[in-house]
Amino acid sequence: MKAAVLMFAAVLAGCGGPGQEGGPEGTAGRILKPPVAVTVQAAAVTEVRSELFSVGRIVSRNTPTLAAEINARVTEVRVDEGRQVTRGQVLILLDKTAFELARQEAEAEIQRLRASIANEERRVERYRDLKTRDMMPEERLDDAEAQLAVDRASLDAAQARLAIARDRLAKTELVSPVDGVVEERHVSVGDYVQTGGALITLTDTVDLRVELPFPETVGHLLSAGQSLYLESPIAPGMIIESKAGYIRPQVGAMNRSLVVMTELSNPGRWRPQATVEARLVVDIRPDAIVVPATSVIERPAGHVVYSVDSPQSEQAWQRLVETGVSRDGMVEIRQGLEPGMWVVVEGAAYLTDGARVAAQVATRE
Repeated sequence: MKAAVLMFAAVLAGCGGPGQEGGPEGTAGRILKPPVAVTVQAAAVTEVRSELFSVGRIVSRNTPTLAAEINARVTEVRVDEGRQVTRGQVLILLDKTAFELARQEAEAEIQRLRASIANEERRVERYRDLKTRDMMPEERLDDAEAQLAVDRASLDAAQARLAIARDRLAKTELVSPVDGVVEERHVSVGDYVQTGGALITLTDTVDLRVELPFPETVGHLLSAGQSLYLESPIAPGMIIESKAGYIRPQVGAMNRSLVVMTELSNPGRWRPQATVEARLVVDIRPDAIVVPATSVIERPAGHVVYSVDSPQSEQAWQRLVETGVSRDGMVEIRQGLEPGMWVVVEGAAYLTDGARVAAQVATRE
């Protein structure tokens, strides 16, 4: 009976079974899985930029509070809060009566002195002529020349008083020093203002500064002159290129950040205190290797890609890689790949090292 059982086992071994060597499903005792359909693409070489992102604000470089330079009463206010103003525009008028009278007085005094000087010059000339003929005492000529000098000095003083009167008269018109917006009006018609009293506050909307905070942990990457790409929600779709001007020397006590600043002219629709989003380029690598983001798979060992020798290859191999910048659906590969190597794009997530594949070249968009 025992011999019959052994003979039956031998007959079964000779016939073979599913999955055994010589069977239709595989060789060497393994079941072969069907190949995984994948698409492949060559690793490309392109320029890659390392960028830092920040959300900051736009501020005005000039927010002057215009003050009175003379003592006078407000007679007219020509602008109100929120109004656009231009450089040189008259904003407020002050009472000019006293200063106009001072100007007229100085001009009259100048005319009187000029007439007196002309008369004294003629007298001095006569006295000098008489003195040469010994017909005039020396003392009278000296007195006439002294009087002429006094009148000339008085003329200089009167001209200075006229300049002062004209200057004060000009200061009765408060003129905007910048193009901007009236932020606050401090006086009304009838108010008596004294020298130094605030009249109006303006905000310059042309000369702007952008302040961008970055964590102190990236401080070693920041430097003046780096390229900035700026966009504000107040003017969507408008991207402005600028340069990092300077970095505030102190780290913020509250948020532990470094502030990068850049100064620029208003591109058209920006406003002070608006939010601005920024990309700061801290490094440019012109010959970086990039692959589609779907090619990079996270495994326990780290980030991997699967490569094939050629689009006709039927087997894919796992490669451990070091990734860099990710942008626009592409990932930079810093280590682990060479330019032009074929990598699996679609289907990579279903592969293991040495897996059988049925490859097709991916269509580039």
